[in-house]
Amino acid sequence: MIFAFRMRDNTLILGRSFFEMKKRTWMRKTTAPLTAVLAMSFVAAACGTAPADNASTEEETPAAGAETPAEPAAQEPEKRGSITSSLYDRGTVPAEEGTMDNNRWTKWVNENGPVDVKYVTVPRFESLQKFNVMFASGTAPDLILEFDAAYQGQLYTQKQLMPLDDLIAEHSTEYKAMLEKYPAIKKAATMDDGKMYMLGRPLEFGPQHYLFIRADWLKKLNLEAPKTPEELLEVAKAFATQDPDGNGQADTEGIGLSFVAGIILNHMFGSGFTLFGTDQNPWMLDESGKVVHDWDRMKAALAFQKQIYESGVADKDFVTDKNGEKQKQQWIAGKLGIYGGNGSDVKIYEALKANVPEAEIVPIALPVTEFGQFSPILSAPVQLTGMINAAAKDPAAVMKHVDFMASETYRDTIANGLEGVHHTKAENGCPQAIDAEKNKKELGYAGDMNMLAPLVGDCFGLENKVNPTEAEKGMIAIRAMAREAYMDPAKPMVGLTHSSFMPILPQDLLQIKTNANKTIVDLAVKAIVSGGSYTVDQFVDEAKSVWEKAGGAKVDAFYSDWYEKSKDSALLMKDLYEMAP
Repeated sequence: MIFAFRMRDNTLILGRSFFEMKKRTWMRKTTAPLTAVLAMSFVAAACGTAPADNASTEEETPAAGAETPAEPAAQEPEKRGSITSSLYDRGTVPAEEGTMDNNRWTKWVNENGPVDVKYVTVPRFESLQKFNVMFASGTAPDLILEFDAAYQGQLYTQKQLMPLDDLIAEHSTEYKAMLEKYPAIKKAATMDDGKMYMLGRPLEFGPQHYLFIRADWLKKLNLEAPKTPEELLEVAKAFATQDPDGNGQADTEGIGLSFVAGIILNHMFGSGFTLFGTDQNPWMLDESGKVVHDWDRMKAALAFQKQIYESGVADKDFVTDKNGEKQKQQWIAGKLGIYGGNGSDVKIYEALKANVPEAEIVPIALPVTEFGQFSPILSAPVQLTGMINAAAKDPAAVMKHVDFMASETYRDTIANGLEGVHHTKAENGCPQAIDAEKNKKELGYAGDMNMLAPLVGDCFGLENKVNPTEAEKGMIAIRAMAREAYMDPAKPMVGLTHSSFMPILPQDLLQIKTNANKTIVDLAVKAIVSGGSYTVDQFVDEAKSVWEKAGGAKVDAFYSDWYEKSKDSALLMKDLYEMAP
């Protein structure tokens, strides 16, 4: 219907906007009806149906029953969030690439991500000190990325972390989907109050520590791979005394005792005690299913290491070789017969083959002891790497960035660079470097930006590498043997669960455990190197006394209570093996 308006000077005018609005519809109608409608409109206007004098200032209103055009709602652009995030600085950024907090990849994140990120760098191996200073001064970043599980627990007990369940449910897509695909992450990240406080990622689950042996030496000396501790000692003696490298000199050692080798020799007896590092885990289940602090396995493991030391088949200075560097160099030089090492380190294998091309390396199953057969440490199938500061001002923005970090686009770009610039796609769809040296300079420093990326899939792991080198091919074969030898729930890792998923001790109990174990480790070393003047039996008696006087019974009770309450919800050893591919 057409409207007429009477202006202040009594001039009659037609309202045109509604006419224009209906123009398309009316053009499809015949002329006669249109003329009739117009005539009726003029009559109505002449009969005084126009609005009052103030109608000129109002919007024209369509007649009753006419369709009101929908006005698009005014949408204000969503404000872009701004957050702070920690980032390890290892001092490896080339000068031409900038700095750890301002380089091509931090710029890429801010240009392509959903929020503005200001990076707060922390020295990789002094990160805890830096974080402590920042928390004390109220300047800790919103997103905290840190590998140290004990420190994560410390921040939780200090109530410095934000619970994440509701935040993820309401503001996440990518990370929420990752939790659904890998529910072990949620299990590992849930603390004793039933809420999640950690962010994590899935990793390849497989052997981490390997017990390597020179198979070519076994063949030369007509020996079999050892299957018991006694056989292991005899093979080590032969390697040390029968010139297996054929150079006519007494310059070979039978077996390592330091670092990873020492840890493996304890695990061989089912003991979670170690002379190296702080990761003491001597708690196990007894025959009735109760958690106990095991001293018998510790005693047997130390007695065997004492035998090795007194037989002269290992480095006498193993105690000072705390990081295993001296032992590693002996292995690389082709002068060590049995070596405990990390199976992912291709460079060590490559260096050995360069020095001794005929060297044949195989990983062997741990010998069977009176306590059963066990495996060395396997890598954790999930890793907790991030937390959100309880004082974060815009948690939703932090979660947007977490989602971005968990996406394939982010992960693949930070890991492999830009397609056409740093890599092309190989036939299997995986990235293939265009220029390895260029990538080393432009990508090599950025790995710690990927701490929330899922490192699993068809393009991850040495086995999926495009065009592997000869050394990498050799290590791929070794890794396959290790999986067969170690990935067997009948030969489990030692302990209640992976050390990464043990419950976090309260600060007072942690102090008891730390202080007591330091003394116990010193006593264990004394037992190994002191011959008859200090026996393993004496060690056990004194170690028990130290533990009891320090209040260790409280620590034992804590782990026992945790297991009883959490055995149906915690990520335990049996759960880990169920995740194996």
